[in-house]
Amino acid sequence: MRMPFLEFITSGDLKFVLVFIVFLGVAIFHFIKKSQASKNADSIDQIKLHNGKINKAASWVLILSVLSLLLGLMHSLYFIAKAGGVAPQLIFQGLANTLITPVLGIFFFIVCKILASNFGPKLNSL
Repeated sequence: MRMPFLEFITSGDLKFVLVFIVFLGVAIFHFIKKSQASKNADSIDQIKLHNGKINKAASWVLILSVLSLLLGLMHSLYFIAKAGGVAPQLIFQGLANTLITPVLGIFFFIVCKILASNFGPKLNSL
């Protein structure tokens, strides 16, 4: 049985998901600026600047993914301890919900790294 995609997105920690979307928006903005700058012959510095901004956004997404994982584990283990017993369903459901936000964060990290990649004949000289 599969988890529906919409349920997958909404089961994650909404605060982290919104921050990931903001950083992805920043990366897309700088990708657009980078592609506009690549049309100029003397814009190597601008391209490097925009790649740096995209890489910073990707780094923050990765750091926040790890933070969301640790906070999710702490939250799950707290409620498992508070329940007073170890029920396998409680453990596995808590761990599954804990992993949702880091998985989305890693997906956004990969997208940001793709946006920062050098492509095309003009950008290969970086």
